[in-house]
Amino acid sequence: MIHLYNKLSTSITNFFNNKIYNEIYTFLIMFIALFGYRFNDIIGISLLIFIILLTLIFTKDFNYILAPSIFMLFVINKGFANDEIPLTLIFLISLLFIILIIFIIKNGIKLKKMKSFWGLLGLAIMNLLPIFWANNINNENTVFYFFYIADFAYLILYIIFINGIKKIDLANLATVFSYLALLLTFECLYKIIELNLTPFTSIFFLGWGVCNEAGIMICFSVPFIFYLICNTKRLSYIIFNTLKLIIAIIGVLLTTSRASYLCLLVGIPILFIFSLFYNKNKKLYAIYSLSILLILTIFIIIYLPNINNFIKTIINANFSNGLESNSRIELYKEAIEIFKTNPLYSILGAGICTKTGYNDSSFGYQLVPIIYHSTFFETLVMGGVFGILMLLLHLFEKYRNVSKLKDKTKIFLILGYIGIDLYGLIDNTYHMFYYMIPLVITLAVIDNSLSNKYSA
Repeated sequence: MIHLYNKLSTSITNFFNNKIYNEIYTFLIMFIALFGYRFNDIIGISLLIFIILLTLIFTKDFNYILAPSIFMLFVINKGFANDEIPLTLIFLISLLFIILIIFIIKNGIKLKKMKSFWGLLGLAIMNLLPIFWANNINNENTVFYFFYIADFAYLILYIIFINGIKKIDLANLATVFSYLALLLTFECLYKIIELNLTPFTSIFFLGWGVCNEAGIMICFSVPFIFYLICNTKRLSYIIFNTLKLIIAIIGVLLTTSRASYLCLLVGIPILFIFSLFYNKNKKLYAIYSLSILLILTIFIIIYLPNINNFIKTIINANFSNGLESNSRIELYKEAIEIFKTNPLYSILGAGICTKTGYNDSSFGYQLVPIIYHSTFFETLVMGGVFGILMLLLHLFEKYRNVSKLKDKTKIFLILGYIGIDLYGLIDNTYHMFYYMIPLVITLAVIDNSLSNKYSA
């Protein structure tokens, strides 16, 4: 029996280590996630948890469960009521955490590996402390208290993954994010068709979040696609990942997120320029890039009137009021006023649910915590000066660690971090589950690679 297990374990591990098979596996995980999103999210999440369990039984390596762990978030196809606890989902999440913890007990917790620990711990403490003076949550909305422990959950997830990953494979992480971009694009397309919306002009909810949040995550995934394009010497693989990039760009356009549009408009040229210098086959890539630019130029010349009309449609639908929307300036002013309310709020913060209001959500029009559409102002309200200091500590650790990677194509990960953090100045990134969970898993992979002296 043990001999059979060892044979199966070796075969499954070899399967994951094969580049082509791993690509197929990640695609299948994406398909299962999309299936669950389309038909039944609970069944979809349950299937992904079952795959995680089987994978860990035979490999005991968290590197091979990155795809189902990240994609699971985006299977949720309906919103949550503010007056009830989603018991089924909490049960599944608790089951997943139990499974993950069981598999890291044997290896133990190694603090030395956790190079992003102190920043994440500071954010968790910052998030939790105001729960002791939160006084505006009524009995009907006790579910809001979960927001105060969110950053602690992200910290625990980071600890679990960094101690559970054995094989260091940045290419696998990049592959997972490339398919995340495809998953979110297909979800946006499905919602537009389901709701009979006009593409590129409509705002819509996806269940787990709103369309502009999908835009954030696709933008976060694009640098990983460039990483894959530049991290190979094979033309076929470059072309294959270029197709992923095209789909991701279409996905961003579907989200109608103006911040994502601007992020892509600035980010793609910068990533492309860096890709000319940071790739594994400079001659091949130069010829390929020139060919793509030539094809793109011919395409633009032939279809220039159609392209102009398309751009005008997007601008008229999404930029009619300029860059200002959602009363951002007013929200920023409100955040400053909350910060100035008293010394306690100024030093330790007022808390994530200090202000609530009725607004549209994935569950409909209901009472929700007010979000300040900026990492800085959101953190200022949540944790005051202490919160800002902990955010700076975290950012220092994040950039320090990724800059130490020996892989030359790390530049795309650094550019991805810079892009999403600049994005966070005008929209929600930090403290939001759809960004934080993929982020801490990414941090775990990168930090683990430093501990294992990884070199591409």
